[in-house]
Amino acid sequence: MCALQTVFGLKPGQPPLRFEVYGCGGAGCNLIAESYFSSVAVGTNAAELERCTRSRKICISADDLSGYADADPSVLNLEMLPPGIRQNLSESDVSVQVAGLGGFAGSNGAKLLSSISKLVSKLNISIVSLPFSVESINRREIASKTLAVLRKRSDVTISFENDALTSLVPKMAIDKAFKLMNAIMERPLIDLSKVMSENDISMMRQLSQRSSTYKLGVGLGRGAMRDVDAPKEALHSPWFDFEKEDVTSAILIISSYPIDQGEVRGIIRDMQNALPNARLMTGYYEDPLLGDKLRVTLLVGKPLLGGE
Repeated sequence: MCALQTVFGLKPGQPPLRFEVYGCGGAGCNLIAESYFSSVAVGTNAAELERCTRSRKICISADDLSGYADADPSVLNLEMLPPGIRQNLSESDVSVQVAGLGGFAGSNGAKLLSSISKLVSKLNISIVSLPFSVESINRREIASKTLAVLRKRSDVTISFENDALTSLVPKMAIDKAFKLMNAIMERPLIDLSKVMSENDISMMRQLSQRSSTYKLGVGLGRGAMRDVDAPKEALHSPWFDFEKEDVTSAILIISSYPIDQGEVRGIIRDMQNALPNARLMTGYYEDPLLGDKLRVTLLVGKPLLGGE
């Protein structure tokens, strides 16, 4: 059986937590340009930020971005930041920086925001994509080093290897595949915003300490076996490249319309059996847009390696 189960605490009628999303660099700006969350576009090129029409904007020089990104987070405070940065930060319950790592603006922007957004929020989450294996060694090394920094600075880190897109949608054109990746990367953000309460923040922080980074699996089911098919598909995510018996933390969010408590209990039981050593946080919510489908969103904490 699962090591321990905790239930997200947002109740019907309660106000949701305030999320603020920072899109860093080209990939991050692409995501927030289509998002309904309150957001800030971050980059070094003002023209590149213009497509984020609904977002506030932080345009910063390359030298300043690099300098602030590498500064010791323990000594940073709001007064040290230029007005162009400070004035575009707003208090929130959860701050999220999204970026594609490997490039200059995305990597340094994510490092900068993972430090300074903690000054104005209660929980800090990094959601990032990693370069294809065919990209340059330099780009992949920058991404790897940046991810290690984000793991230390962020309360929760969720990462996606771009290579998995080739197995997920092998025949899709690359521009459409990247649009799909935007929707995939936003999925955990949407689902967490539907179930999290302020009381869950400390538990999320504790849970993430048991793992390296989180990986995403999503499954959809329809018909009489939807409560079996959806979790099965989620568990076969191309990003789950580790033994499930080694997983020590996971987040499970179920959505359908209406919610069937029998299905919820069955899915939780099946997930406990599939991840027998994981501490599991669970939640569910109604999503009328699903019609007769049921969705399972599963964030699995990749096991810590020796020395991590």
